[in-house]
Amino acid sequence: MPVPDTQNDKRLPVTLLSGFLGSGKTTLLSYILKSKDHGLRCAVIVNDMGPLNIDASLIKSHKLTQKEEKIVQMQNGCICCTLRADLLEEVANLAEMRSFDYLIIESSGISEPIQVAETFTPEFAESIEGTSIKEIEESLNLIDGSIPEIRKKLAKLISEGGLSKITKLDTCVSMVDCTTFLNDFDTIDFLTDRYGQDVNPEDERNITDLLTDQIEFANVILLNKIDLVNKDQLVKIENLVKTLNPTAKIIRTTYSRVDLKEILNTNLFDFVTAATGAGWLQSLRENTLMEITDAKGNKKMVPKPETLEYGISSFVYTARRPFHPRRLWEVLSSPFCIIQNAEEEEEDEEGEEDDGQEDEENVEMEEAKSQVQRLEEMKAEKEALDLPSKLKFKKASPVWKGVLRSKGWIWMATRPNLHGEWSQAGVMCTIEGGGPWMCEVPEEQWPGGGDQETIDAIKLDFMGEWGDRRQELVFIGQELDRNLIQKTMDETLLTDDEWAQWQKIMKSKRLGAEKKAEKLFNTFDDGWEAWSETLGEVEEDDTKGHNHAGHSHSEVPKKKAKIASE
Repeated sequence: MPVPDTQNDKRLPVTLLSGFLGSGKTTLLSYILKSKDHGLRCAVIVNDMGPLNIDASLIKSHKLTQKEEKIVQMQNGCICCTLRADLLEEVANLAEMRSFDYLIIESSGISEPIQVAETFTPEFAESIEGTSIKEIEESLNLIDGSIPEIRKKLAKLISEGGLSKITKLDTCVSMVDCTTFLNDFDTIDFLTDRYGQDVNPEDERNITDLLTDQIEFANVILLNKIDLVNKDQLVKIENLVKTLNPTAKIIRTTYSRVDLKEILNTNLFDFVTAATGAGWLQSLRENTLMEITDAKGNKKMVPKPETLEYGISSFVYTARRPFHPRRLWEVLSSPFCIIQNAEEEEEDEEGEEDDGQEDEENVEMEEAKSQVQRLEEMKAEKEALDLPSKLKFKKASPVWKGVLRSKGWIWMATRPNLHGEWSQAGVMCTIEGGGPWMCEVPEEQWPGGGDQETIDAIKLDFMGEWGDRRQELVFIGQELDRNLIQKTMDETLLTDDEWAQWQKIMKSKRLGAEKKAEKLFNTFDDGWEAWSETLGEVEEDDTKGHNHAGHSHSEVPKKKAKIASE
């Protein structure tokens, strides 16, 4: 890989700072702005999801808005969602001013860093290549009757290559609050539980998943408040973080004090490395065997040890037979809150254009009423799930009590052509449909444009007549009972008789694909949400994600999550 010419790179370097509320982001930011050791003229974008930007006010109260520093306050939203257009605009403005040496973005506690980081990649602009400036403006929700000139300029910038032409993401920092980390990794809270009205009621993300996302994508992780936890807790936290993200630099801090050379002008960040550096992906790539020499000097391969210091370890579960949908549900529904991504209901837009003069006050009242109703519905759904009982069950389960994180791909008997995506953190487990198995996609449509190395890598996942269909799950946790987890998962697979029945249906020459799917559904009890079928429409990001190169959050807008109940 060629070494980047950083000396002649005139783009504005950026550090993205992520972490939950209270993790120490603002303290770190204040420390950076107070310090003169780095010698940089810093601009800062402070993002806060509440109506009052307390963080920026705190910085101002310390009289840190000096000539060489600029604070941009962004309110009423989260960078990675509602304020993405505003983020683009502010970054573009700061870069084009050429008055600053460095930009620091403090994202809100509910931001997913990968979605913010995507804004700085060439692919972000390439994804809308060929789109007209007016269409870009519309996609950014910028048309309001009179588009400010700066926003037209922004749309033009995106059409010509985007922020990657004038800025570069230099470092992605995530801060971990050591006093709350272990509890947050085992909580039943959703964002709406923690942040209330500051979060969109349609946002059904949970605390554990977001914490995991922030850790797995960073290239520098600060373990903050180490003075407030004992040594055993700290080592356990550090080992778990290392297992979740083995490629990141991990630094222990107190009061957010860190050598600023570790987070400013590091030239460390690479989007592909960050997107594919998560521990679960690393585990899938690695061989699960290791070579040892016995007492007689003979070399042999044995399973890698599963017990690391303080019991944090991982192993990969694999199988070449599908799960029975009902048994899979029975295994997961007691210890986990199962979240499925339900397909969006299409709205009937007929006649909407004729109602353009609808009274705005009525619209606002309906929206407020809808928001209250949605919050009440979510509360009722959660109460019906009895999440405290699930957490209690998981902690007492000899199978699941040690499992902190698991992720990978599954093969369900009633969905023979699509792989499922499994993502569990703490008591939360998301099961949703992914793309088609590669054996169902014509080779000429595989990613890589015919590159033989890519084709060979994809074919490594193929085995026997059912191609790359398989179970492949990474389990990460403390004092895992691998044998018990293996036995539990194996018992969830189709039995020999069921497997013979499944193969008979799939090999039938008189049944078409639709009839086969119908017969499988009727044969094996399936109460899971429907998965969206996209056969023949494979996107490169999807197939790369499926074949161990990392799954991007950017391929489609997030569907509304559905909390599953019996």
